[in-house]
Amino acid sequence: MKWIACLLATTLASAAVFAGDIAPPPLVSVAAITVTVEPGPTPLAVPPETSNGQLRLHPRWTLTLDASGRVAGLEANDEAPVDAIRLPLENAIRSWHFTPGAIGGKPTETRTTLALDITLVERGDTTFGVRVDDARTGADLTMKGFHHVVPKYPSDALRHRREGMVVLRIDYDGNGHVVGVRPNDGAPAVDASFVSSAETAVKRWTFSPEIVGGRGLAGSTIVPICFANYLHHKPSADSGCSWTPPAGHGGLGEGGIVAIDPAARLESDVVGHTL
Repeated sequence: MKWIACLLATTLASAAVFAGDIAPPPLVSVAAITVTVEPGPTPLAVPPETSNGQLRLHPRWTLTLDASGRVAGLEANDEAPVDAIRLPLENAIRSWHFTPGAIGGKPTETRTTLALDITLVERGDTTFGVRVDDARTGADLTMKGFHHVVPKYPSDALRHRREGMVVLRIDYDGNGHVVGVRPNDGAPAVDASFVSSAETAVKRWTFSPEIVGGRGLAGSTIVPICFANYLHHKPSADSGCSWTPPAGHGGLGEGGIVAIDPAARLESDVVGHTL
C-alpha cells in the first residue's frame, strides 16, 4: 500500500468562446488538496471536474500591475488551458482593472497571482461560453513546496475508514516561508489526527508571495485539505470534500486557495458573467 497525495487536476478541452451572460447554477467549493491512499504504484486517476455536466477549469496567471492598476504583464502558471480558451481569457484580463499594492499609502507596481474558476457553458454542438465563477488575487502555493512535503493519511483513521476536511490558515513571510499554521476560524470539526498531519506538512511548504515595489510581502491564506479514503469508494467531483469559503467567494475548484487581505485586488465586475 502506498501513500499518495493528489493535487487534483482537470482535463482541458478545446472550445470556441463567445460573448454573453448565462445565469450560473449554485456551485459547491471543493478542497484545494485531496490526500488519499490506494494500493499499487499508480496515482489515482481523477475524472474531469464537472458542475451539472459542465466542465470546470482553474487557470492561474502571474500578473504584473502598474501603479494605476492596469495589467502590464501576464504569464500563465503551470498547464494553461488550450488557446481557444486561454487567448480570449487573457484578452479579457488585460482589460480588467485592479487596485495594486501600496507603499506608504502610494500605489506602486505589484506582482500577484490571479486565480480563476471557470465553467465552460455549452452554446451549441461545437461552441462554448466561458463563465467566471470566482476570481482571486494573492500569493500562490508553489508546486515545488507542495510536492516534496505531502500530508500523510493517519493510519488509525485509515483503519477505521474515517475521512475529514481540514481548513487551515497559513501565515508566510516575504520569502514565502511558512511562519504560522492553525485551523481557520469557523473550520469544520474534524479528527485531530487529520489536523496534525496537515499542519506537519504545510509547515514545510513554500508560497510565491505578492511582490510590492520589488519586495516580497508577508501574508496569510486559507487552504482546505481533504482526507478521503478512496479504497472504499470511487473519487468524484462530489466526493464530500466541500467547504464554505469566506464571503465573496464561491464555486472554488480543485487547487483553490483564498488569500486573506491580498495587496492587489480585482475591481472589475466579472464574477458570474460569461465572457
